[in-house]
Amino acid sequence: MSLWVLGSSEPAAQSSYSLDDWLSVSSVSAFVWSADGTALYYTSDAGDSGTREIFRVSRDGGPPAQLSVNPVGVRAEPKDDLALSRDGRYLYFTAARYFQNYDNIFRMPAVGGEATALTFNDAVIETAPAPSPDGRILAYFARTARGTKIHLLDLESPTAWPRLFDPADTTERLPVWSPAGRRLAFVRGGDIWIRGVAGGEARRLIEDAHAGGNGSPVWSPGGDRIAFTTSKSGFAQVGVVDVESGRVTSITRSPHLHSDVAWSPDGTRLAFVQSDDSGLSRHVVVTQADGAGQSRALTRGSGMRSSPRFSPDGDLVAYIESTGTRTADIWIVDPEGGRSRQLTQSMGAIRSESLSEPEAITYPGPDNVPIPTLVYRPKDFDPGRKYPVIVRLHGHPGQWNHSFQLMWQYFLHKGFVMVAPNPRGSRGFGQGFHDLHIGDYGGAEFEDIMKVLAYLREQPYVDMTRKATWGGSGGGYMSLVIATEAPAAFEAQIIRAPVASWKQLAIDRFAASGRAWTPTRTPRRERSEFGGSYAEIPEVYDRRSPINFVEQVQVPQLLFHGLRDSSVLPVQSRMWVDRMREAGKADLVEHVEYPDEDHSLLRYKATTRDRLERMDQFLMKHLRLSGATN
Repeated sequence: MSLWVLGSSEPAAQSSYSLDDWLSVSSVSAFVWSADGTALYYTSDAGDSGTREIFRVSRDGGPPAQLSVNPVGVRAEPKDDLALSRDGRYLYFTAARYFQNYDNIFRMPAVGGEATALTFNDAVIETAPAPSPDGRILAYFARTARGTKIHLLDLESPTAWPRLFDPADTTERLPVWSPAGRRLAFVRGGDIWIRGVAGGEARRLIEDAHAGGNGSPVWSPGGDRIAFTTSKSGFAQVGVVDVESGRVTSITRSPHLHSDVAWSPDGTRLAFVQSDDSGLSRHVVVTQADGAGQSRALTRGSGMRSSPRFSPDGDLVAYIESTGTRTADIWIVDPEGGRSRQLTQSMGAIRSESLSEPEAITYPGPDNVPIPTLVYRPKDFDPGRKYPVIVRLHGHPGQWNHSFQLMWQYFLHKGFVMVAPNPRGSRGFGQGFHDLHIGDYGGAEFEDIMKVLAYLREQPYVDMTRKATWGGSGGGYMSLVIATEAPAAFEAQIIRAPVASWKQLAIDRFAASGRAWTPTRTPRRERSEFGGSYAEIPEVYDRRSPINFVEQVQVPQLLFHGLRDSSVLPVQSRMWVDRMREAGKADLVEHVEYPDEDHSLLRYKATTRDRLERMDQFLMKHLRLSGATN
């Protein structure tokens, strides 16, 4: 496979990888230990269905076995929210038959086989399955017209109706069973509460001095304490609360993000994830549960780690790791430290050492605020050459970090430079950096993104006549803002699921019920970033809506949208295309819809194949790159 650029007589990049090779890469999304600790169950898109299935792998490694089975002739759906019964007999997961997020809950034997639907209301979201310790009751929460409510389902009676955990006129979510199975901890109104399963009044758990901004409860093995995270410092911190007294022991206090807390089986230690100083990497950390002693980082080097979990015997910690050159896989390490061991192997035919490592840099925003950015150069980079560049635009409030990006590496191998800025409003750098865009959403980010051009002009290897943007969701919206506010800044745009009209989104996503709900997003009429509803400040919504300025567009666009998208409904792209046609600019936009896809367009590998092929040809044409790929 080769790519010829700028009419030169030499190929810009050489690679032995075919498109099939790239698509042999898969990724692990979640895992749980088996009850006896001899194996792990996990979800991955490594199977023949091309979407997330359930697998089992020995803790000693070796080939995995796929456990999930899809009925013949029925479209395979991604499996998520993996949970295991305490006795190890059953696996629970969620899958959405229609729109993304509109999950139902399923149960299947842990040895594999066909799954049984435990819920089947495709009109609401039913998620976060939590089987009771004795396996008799399933707790979960549903988003309905009443808001989020926890339900309990009797698993021993096939005709039992789910019942409300707390019939009061309140909302709650994310149920977690106490080890004895008599109480549930849950999140309500930005705090942690507990209530007996048999009834009684719910009680806010944490003392008044530390109330508010608390979540992610995890019971200790003895049931006397709960670990949690709190966001009041601007960076999520870890604490432990005594269940009876409500007294809090602080575990962390630093300008780093902390998440994914887990207890050791003996209740003496905690494992969690902590960001590094740059905010672009995260590490697995172990510390004493009483707050004494020093924390110990179990991982090192750039990369994103998540979901650390002790083995049932406490001898190992398993976690998911992704780096700039390695896809997400399960790794295990001794909690006392030492060398980590990779358990799953998801890189397929691609060798990680042949891929490009990102460089972390910053450039100044319009007011000199440093903008954290990752720069990728081709593996065979020659500083004396000129390279076309793609500026990646993330969703809102997303982050580019040291995690694996398959589609980026595909284009890096073809001789592109990739630049990925994190404008203000990005997550991962503390609440303060995120809130810098409040009141100016679509303005502050735009100015930060446009400042990347000054950085690129200073790089002698960047061809400033061959620049493209590539963004989805909030990055898709920013693509349209650039197209209307700076129409000559780039030569091509690749866009996924953009917001073209904030007025329409307020109708679809915040004012209306139905498919625009998510498990944790409460429908509302206003964008907090704008400071009010459309009825209150229509001029702000209209000024920030690119669809009102289509006449400015002069850049070619490749526009993707999934028809099962419930975050940004497909009407946004259709409205944009219609307005472009009305303005006599139909020749500037190529519109592609995927009937089986959701917001991310990552539901099925077949979609990734189609997108890469279309993007390849689009960039070759509109960046005026000579040659062909094969």
